[in-house]
Amino acid sequence: MKYTLIFTLTITSFLFSQNKINSNRLYSDFAKTQNREQFKDDLQDKIKNVFSKNLSHSNENEWINLFKEVGLLLIKDDDIYSAISKASKYSESGSVKFKRSVAEIIITLYPHEFSSTIDSFYTTTNDPTLYAYCVNYYIQNKSKTSDNITTTLKNRFSNWDKIPQLNFLIYNLENDTISTPPLKDMLNHNFLEGKTIIYSLHRKNRTFPGITIIKKPNGEFVKTDSNAIFSVKQLALSVTNLPGYLSQGNTPQGIFSVVGFYNSPTPSIGPTAAVLTRIPFEVPIQLWYHKSVTKSYWDINDYKNLFPKSWQDYLPIYESYYAGKTGRRKIVMHGSVDDLSFYDSLSYAPMTPSKGCLTTTEIWSDSTGYNIESDQAKLMNAFFSTGQLYGFLVVIDIDNKEKPVSLEDGSTSVSFKLAYKYVESVKVENGFVYYIYRPYESSQKKYLYREIIRTI
Repeated sequence: MKYTLIFTLTITSFLFSQNKINSNRLYSDFAKTQNREQFKDDLQDKIKNVFSKNLSHSNENEWINLFKEVGLLLIKDDDIYSAISKASKYSESGSVKFKRSVAEIIITLYPHEFSSTIDSFYTTTNDPTLYAYCVNYYIQNKSKTSDNITTTLKNRFSNWDKIPQLNFLIYNLENDTISTPPLKDMLNHNFLEGKTIIYSLHRKNRTFPGITIIKKPNGEFVKTDSNAIFSVKQLALSVTNLPGYLSQGNTPQGIFSVVGFYNSPTPSIGPTAAVLTRIPFEVPIQLWYHKSVTKSYWDINDYKNLFPKSWQDYLPIYESYYAGKTGRRKIVMHGSVDDLSFYDSLSYAPMTPSKGCLTTTEIWSDSTGYNIESDQAKLMNAFFSTGQLYGFLVVIDIDNKEKPVSLEDGSTSVSFKLAYKYVESVKVENGFVYYIYRPYESSQKKYLYREIIRTI
């Protein structure tokens, strides 16, 4: 038995070592200049071809797909503006799916224009998602008050509290200053014995990058070679910047099941492996929870019981559950080979937005196609180092500060005891805590001390 165990551990260690990514060997043909230019030319041809056609029920999907494509790249030009105008006029007879697509592209590219189109949707639709899109447009433009929206919504939808999109909408309208429960409770919580836990921490304003840290099955956080807590910057921003409980919105807050990794066939995502996550309702219950479950149906209480008690009554952390229930799918943690020229004027560049996934920075040579810098490779290697590729991802908006999240914010949510009591001038920076100390009632001089931030 002893030899079998040693052999198994050796094989497991070998397999994980094989997964380690050498970013210098990552190659993408899509990154080369000539291929990027060809992509742009082909896209412009498609825009002129598709948007020149008259709209009908038979070609709605063609328009919807192209709106998604130009929206993801944040392309704004006269052809696209004219297409949105044409789509707005047609949308009165269009499907609900088409109307959602029109609202999404307006919110993404022209969030202060086409108000008459949004007004028409708002006053006529009974679709909760489209209605929520319209409300978020009004909130962004400050063109309707929260009280006005709330009254209208409750009159339109008598069962609003049973509809996830509207329940979250009302909550956000009525609780804009609610505080987040203690982050340390979440970071120190044991979600499931023997599993890896990935934390993705963000601001409520998702245009500011967040960070990702990883907790190993033994409860310790993955460290760097200098023994500081490992982290990489991560963006949880959708091009729509809509709330996470809505389709095509930002990455929802809450828990996702981590079920390994994969390599995407999508050229713009690139060759670097991605952490494969699944939102509730996307996969069978036992696979999602990583254990035997007696129920054959999803129960919100099972999801609730994953959290520490201090978080169990905090509605925003249930976004992933209800987003999954209403049909959101395919949210993963990936890199990017997107052409950065589409985003270089934005505050979060060179990071790139998505349609709700979590993205990291990757820089590629436009002459050779080889990778120059990859936070995604760093993330994946840290993930592989845990020795356990199953567990949970926890996405949290920690506060509403208007700056990127970092380990150097000046505080740590990881609890541990310092070597001495009664210290002074405590400061946290680069994974270390600094302080001034002199033994109590001693005549010794005060000295500056430094300790590595340790995890429990």
